[in-house]
Amino acid sequence: MEAAGHIRNTKINQITDNPASSPATTASLSATEIAENQLGHIDWVSPTEGYCECPGKERHTNQDGKRDCIVYLDRIPTLHCLHASCAPAIEEANKKLRAAILNGSKDNDGKSRRLTAEDKAKRKKRDRKERIRQRAAKSLPQLLANHQWPYDQIIADSPVQLAGDEKDHCHLLLQKFKSDDVVWIGNTYDSGKAEHGKHFRPAADWLKESSVTYPLICPATFKNNSTARSNENILARRFLVVESDTLPKDQVGAVFKWLRDRVGLDLIAIVDTAGKSLHGWFRYPAHEYQVDELKLILPALGSDN
Repeated sequence: MEAAGHIRNTKINQITDNPASSPATTASLSATEIAENQLGHIDWVSPTEGYCECPGKERHTNQDGKRDCIVYLDRIPTLHCLHASCAPAIEEANKKLRAAILNGSKDNDGKSRRLTAEDKAKRKKRDRKERIRQRAAKSLPQLLANHQWPYDQIIADSPVQLAGDEKDHCHLLLQKFKSDDVVWIGNTYDSGKAEHGKHFRPAADWLKESSVTYPLICPATFKNNSTARSNENILARRFLVVESDTLPKDQVGAVFKWLRDRVGLDLIAIVDTAGKSLHGWFRYPAHEYQVDELKLILPALGSDN
């Protein structure tokens, strides 16, 4: 989502082939920094969890997604990938990662400890999350077969006839917001400066415009007088937007249909951004646990939010 942030440590540029053999060079590094030394850029979603490129990516036999490979640093550093074909590379990477952190991290004094009740609870939670990811990835072929919704059928099923100037279609989305919702519309970098306040306006004001020419709209709503699309300025998350970088238009519709018919999310719009895929706009789930599970499931289905 537009305003969602992520946690990221400073990138370590020097790559060490075998950090475990040179503790003097890594003793001042944190576990997250050592992990980035070993694995390259990691998109951290928490202090101990992030997504990276699989070290055995060249062995993958199925299409790659941005969040196929995940690294956990809580207690026992572990790398998981949704692809089974890269298992030998993952096993080798785990050995190197654990050795590097055990011998070189300033977060670890090298002493072995028994797992505490808290450690066991964290491991149980982590294992549950990984099972959800793996089940979702395995179910993708069946989902695509059972919930087919190709692009032409999506157009035919639309309750609104999409004729006329495409720039006017923004009004259709704006009508799904409450009239007093402060909505951001603009270009990618129209956020963060005082002059960007003009991009944060009530939906009713935007609807008065005969045509909205900006290409982007944020699914969250913001506080009055906002000038930045930041988390602290978000007032409410109205919609969950699902998209895919890997599934084509004739396949991603199956994910939308599954979310609507099986998960029970309220699908309010499908947006064609003139790219290779589509964006599905859903009412934001009422329960946060649903959002947490979807953050695990959607990447495994070749989609994201």
